[in-house]
Formats: sequence, structure tokens, C-alpha cells
Amino acid sequence: THALRESGIDVLETDIGEYIVDIEGRGPSHITAPALHLNRGRIKEMLERGGTTLSDDDPTRLSRFVRDIVGDFFADCDAGITGANAVIASSGRIVAIENEGNVSLGASHPKKHIVITGLEKVVPDEAAALAVLEVLAANATAQPLTSFSNVFADPAVGQERHIVFVDNGRSGIAADPRYRDVLRCIRCGACMNGCPIYRTAGGLSYGSPYMGPIGAVLSPLIWPDGRYADLPFASSLCGRCTEACPVGIPLHRMLLDLRADAVEAGEAGTRPEKLGWKAWATMFAGRQRGRIASTVARLGAGRGLHAASGELRAGTARGEENAAAFVPVQSIEPESAPQELEALFRHRAAALGVLVVDAVEPIEGDRLVDATGGIANTGSVVLTGENSSRRSLLGAQRIVVRLNREHIVRYPTDAGGLLGDGEALILTGASRTADIEKQIVRGIHGPEDLVVELT
Repeated sequence: THALRESGIDVLETDIGEYIVDIEGRGPSHITAPALHLNRGRIKEMLERGGTTLSDDDPTRLSRFVRDIVGDFFADCDAGITGANAVIASSGRIVAIENEGNVSLGASHPKKHIVITGLEKVVPDEAAALAVLEVLAANATAQPLTSFSNVFADPAVGQERHIVFVDNGRSGIAADPRYRDVLRCIRCGACMNGCPIYRTAGGLSYGSPYMGPIGAVLSPLIWPDGRYADLPFASSLCGRCTEACPVGIPLHRMLLDLRADAVEAGEAGTRPEKLGWKAWATMFAGRQRGRIASTVARLGAGRGLHAASGELRAGTARGEENAAAFVPVQSIEPESAPQELEALFRHRAAALGVLVVDAVEPIEGDRLVDATGGIANTGSVVLTGENSSRRSLLGAQRIVVRLNREHIVRYPTDAGGLLGDGEALILTGASRTADIEKQIVRGIHGPEDLVVELT
């Protein structure tokens, strides 16, 4: 963004949270909730800098104010730049998820759509991409799937689509067996939510575009010049980040390895800290001095500590008694009857605010589309081809989806055959945002109402 602006290009952040932190100027504080550190009053104050007066600081009013600014910008926009959550090697399709609809706007309204993504986002096939989406949504925003799961293929007539793969140190990370697993990150933010350091200090304290435990690992790897060498030390090493990570990245081990790297490179610690460690090393360098220091230390040790340490020595190795619990077990789930899948779909869709009916009365402004299929466990509908046209869907007053009740599968990973081989869209509820004080506001870029007619 900064580089484009320095080149004289008019650039607008279109995600509501990103728009807010862009005008604030300090950057995001959370990977999925950029404006988490700002309250509604502060956001209202910043939005009024342009001369507009807002009647109150209600999150719905503030969110829709930003929505209208973004919508006006897209009316005369030359290019939309988006990221990608997965790039499918077997088909060349691009998968990008969102809740607001701004990615759909960026991909469908300008004449040029540019996708910028890291090398690590390449997956072999549609099944792998769907597995990423299912894990990501649940761990990032506690949704079954995000509102829009976009599958981009060939651009529309008169449009261009380009994809730029970014290395930026990723090849070097992949070549290092100690750190290559960090490239499995799906940007869900679960490690931040569980980290006591992040929750206490906040994301801005890291001083890096990447914050939290994942940022403390990624930042010194992507920028190995020492500017972020101190971040791995911003950890209690409690291991909660590793426990929370849905893709099994051993973040706590990487933090330890990065600390060792920083010490070896002479990048660890301030001058007073280094002097302190030097004094400690001097104290224990000789046998007699070490004995004196140990004797002094023992004076403050209580009996309870000795008793506890004795109990630990007498116990079994950690996890030994539960070793059988970690043996992987494969289970075979019986095939579900269509009636069971329909009932589950109705339940999950209703929980998202979707109206599921057997017959619908059309109203003016409806966009009527036919679904290729549905996903019972997430309450989603799968649209392909012309039915997935973002332009017409985003401009509708209400989306009405006709779904054959015989074409409902149980899980997102079962939906690969429903995606066809071109453009596709998985709709899971109406467009929404929760970027202002985590309050859900529906109907951002797209209608508030989604109706599914079962046929």
C-alpha cells in the first residue's frame, strides 16, 4: 500500500478493519481483527476527520459509513488487489475467503484483478483447499465457513486476472528443517488468542506487520537483518500457541531456536542485560564461587519446594501413562440419509440467519439463483458458473437460492465435486463484519437476507 501511494496511485483499503487502521496510521493489532485495539468512540472520531459528522458511534452506523465509502470507490476503480487462501495446482483456480464482500467487489468490478500470495499457499487439489477453509473459519472467527468462499477461475469477458507469487524469504525458510513448518500457517490467529504475552501487551507492541507468537517467529525469518531479533524473547514459553495451532506448528520450539540464533549472532539483549549475564557467568566460573552462590540461593528455598521436586522425581515421565491416548484412530462414518442431511442443513442454516423454506414468494429486487449443492454441516450453498456472478449477487436486495434437497453433502471436504471446473462461490449466510468492537453487522457488500428454497 505504501509503495503504491509513493508511486502516485490512489489506493483504498476496502476491508472495514483495514480501512480504519489505515487512517489511524499505526497498523493492525490482530491478524483477523485489525482494529481490535480501537473502541467505537475513537473510530467515530477518526472517521469524522474528513468533515463528516456522524450522529452516534453505533457499530452498525460506523460500519455502513465505511461500506459506502468503499462502494463509491469501486464505482471508478482500475484494479482490485486481493490475497489468496489457497491456489489449486491441479486446476489453477484461486481460493479467497471473506465475510464482508470486499474481495468479491475487487475481483468482479474493476477491469483488472491482481492476486498477491505467498508460495506456501499452493495446494494440490480442491479437496485440500476445502480442508484449509474448514479449519481456518472455525479457528479464526468461530464460523462454520466464512460468508463468501470464492473460487476464482477465468476472468469475465473484458477483465484481466493476474497472480503474483511472493517469495520474500520463504524459499530459505522452507530449506531450513527447523523452521519450514511455519509455512503451514493459515493466518487464523488462534495462537494470538491463547498467548498471555499478546493478550497483555497487544499486537502493536510487536512493531512488526506480523504480531503474536506467529509474528515472533515469522518476523526474524523474513527480515533476518536483526531488526526483529528480540521478538522471540517476548514469550513465556508456556506452549499455549502450539496447543492452539490447528495445523500443528511447533511455535514454542521455534521460539527457542530463534533465541539461540539471536544469541549466536550477537543480536540478543541490551547492553545492561549482557553485562548482567556476564556477571552471572563470572560468578559461576570458579568452583568455590559457584558453591558460595548455591549456598546463598538455598537459604531462600522452602521445604515445600523440596517435597514437590521429590514427588516429581518419583513420578512417571510426562504423558507416559496416557501414551495410548495419542495413538491415531481411524473411524468410518456411516453414509447419511438424505433426510438426515436436509434436517442438519436446515438447522445450521437457520443458526446463520438464513431462511430455509419449501416455497418462496418472489419480491422485487430478488436475485434468484440455482445451487449446485449444499453443505449440511455448515449450512452453505454452492453456486457455480453464472449463478456465482458476484456483480449480480452483491447488487441484489435479497438472494434466493433454489437447492435440490438430494444434492446436499455433509462436510465441506465432500463438496469438491460440486465446484465444477470454473468460477464458484460457497455462500454461508449473508455478508457481515465484526471489525468494530466485535459486534456483528450484517449486509455489508451484499444483501442482509439470504433465502434457500428446497426443491
